[in-house]
Amino acid sequence: MNEAHKQFQEVFDELYELTIHKKMKFLEALLFYFTITSRGIWSDDKPTDADKVEAFKWLNELSHRIWNLLFELQRDEDSDSITRLFENMKFYGKQSGLLRSHLLPTTLAAFENFKARM
Repeated sequence: MNEAHKQFQEVFDELYELTIHKKMKFLEALLFYFTITSRGIWSDDKPTDADKVEAFKWLNELSHRIWNLLFELQRDEDSDSITRLFENMKFYGKQSGLLRSHLLPTTLAAFENFKARM
C-alpha cells in the first residue's frame, strides 16, 4: 500500500468518527471537489473522448449517490453513510479507470479542505 492509499484509509477512519453535521460538511466539500475533478478530466489531452464521457457518466452516478447520503444526513439519519460512500466510490471507480485515477486525490483534497475549515 503506497502513501496515498494509506492516507485515503486514514481519511475514512476519521470520517467514521465524525458527527452527522461534520459528515454533511465533508460530503459538501467532496461534491465541490468533484467539479474540479470534472475540469481535470475534461482538460486532460491523454484520454480519448469516449473515456472522458464514461468517466463523466460514472462521476454523475456517484454524485447522485452522495447527494442521497447528504439528504439522509440532513434528516438526521445515518444509515452507515461512510461505509456506503466507500462502497460507492469503489463500485463507480471500477466502472471507469479514468474516474478511478481521480477519486483518491479528489477525496484527499476534499478532506484537507474540510479539515482546514473545521
